[in-house]
Amino acid sequence: MKRYLRFISLILAVAVLASALASCDARDNGKETEADSDSETVASETVVEEISEEPPRPQANHGEDFYLLVHGDSNKFEYHWVEESSNDVLSQAIFNRQQKIKSHLGVDVIGTKSLTTYNYIEPFKNSVKNKDGSVDMLLTHVYHGIDGFVTGNYLTKFEDIPEINIDADYWNKDIMEEASFNGEYYLAKNDFNILYTHCITFNKDIMDRYSDAIDESVYTLVEDYRWTLDRMISLAELVYVDKSSDGKTIDDTFGIAGECNVPAIGFMHASDISIIEQNEKGEYALSAYNETNKIKTTALVDKFKALVDSNCAWLWAYSSGQNISFEDGTSLMMLTSTNHLPNLLNYEINFGVLPYPMYDEDQKDVGYRSLQWGGYTCVPAYVNNPSMVGDTIEMLAFYSDNVNEAFYEKLLGKQVAESPVDKKMLEIVWDGICTDFAQTYFGAISSTQILYMLPELVKPERTANLSSYIASAEKTVNKLLKKLALTN
Repeated sequence: MKRYLRFISLILAVAVLASALASCDARDNGKETEADSDSETVASETVVEEISEEPPRPQANHGEDFYLLVHGDSNKFEYHWVEESSNDVLSQAIFNRQQKIKSHLGVDVIGTKSLTTYNYIEPFKNSVKNKDGSVDMLLTHVYHGIDGFVTGNYLTKFEDIPEINIDADYWNKDIMEEASFNGEYYLAKNDFNILYTHCITFNKDIMDRYSDAIDESVYTLVEDYRWTLDRMISLAELVYVDKSSDGKTIDDTFGIAGECNVPAIGFMHASDISIIEQNEKGEYALSAYNETNKIKTTALVDKFKALVDSNCAWLWAYSSGQNISFEDGTSLMMLTSTNHLPNLLNYEINFGVLPYPMYDEDQKDVGYRSLQWGGYTCVPAYVNNPSMVGDTIEMLAFYSDNVNEAFYEKLLGKQVAESPVDKKMLEIVWDGICTDFAQTYFGAISSTQILYMLPELVKPERTANLSSYIASAEKTVNKLLKKLALTN
């Protein structure tokens, strides 16, 4: 992960220079250049440097196939495996990675995708039960099936795979520790995992219209660790325009928009509130309403519910009803998944990128936090050739620099490549990536949706208050922690 920041800086520096030189004269004459009109131009012309470091695993000739199963929801299949290279920088980088593995290890990587959220669980379990070697590595959903994989002994611990060096900088040890189970690493994050989280995009043209009323740049607020929840709300309130003078309608200009479901969950973690964490005894427990977090969680719920109910926000629940469009210039800000950013390049909108805000400035020692949604890398409890599997996984992570480079280059396009400050904002988002034990092992609870606490509590039809919701959640958590043998 550390190397990714160096690569993205290099790519974007080159892209900024190339784009600036290509478009300078045309802009002086008020004309649009090809680089201005085609977001793919920067990506296609950027020179991709090969890795110069010595591979971490010795050359081998395993002469086997390596079977990769990709969950089809959290991880787009084509971001991880391609049958052949197409005429784009991303598929070429992925194909080249597969060819390097074949050349270095004598291993053909064979990819298979799961089509729905649930249908990868049983095939994966069956591959372990039947010991048929049909899966050598799994990319999971962010939570579906993970509790059963771990407690049912369907996974191999990464510390038991000698070929893998989880201390290398292309592995994310912090995420692995947060998702560890009884201190053991069954789930991994490395550079093979395309990062997926949420951020805030904003319309620069709308922001410019209110420059006289905004005393300083929102970028400065972020860089100085003063981008807080209250600042975001006040900014949203500032730009609301009731065009029809009859209350909130789709014709108005809003301060903030987005789906009040998965994207809203991240505000809890952006406020440095973990839903479940280990206490001083080393036991896992519901922590969102303990002595440390009770006041903050109460205030966060109150503030976010007030925002959802206000005229300045159009935060809809579960994609229901008629929604306003950030892409049509109807809102200053939008809650956006980072995987959605490439889609914004298809619209004529000048947008910038921001991290989710901190709760307050006292949080600056922790900084900005972004809840990851990309799932995990797993190794089944049974594989035909453990040494080959370990070698291949390590080399897939190591050789993913050019893939990440190509992905972010394609994701960012000229929209961010021509704005170094937006590049810096996205780096801040990635630097703050985190997970939560509740997200990994309790995300699919139906009786009390622990992970979805914040969006559940701010729904217009919600009648239960925070304390009663927590009481119900605590019973559910304690019951399942006992089942997981993580508490007495």
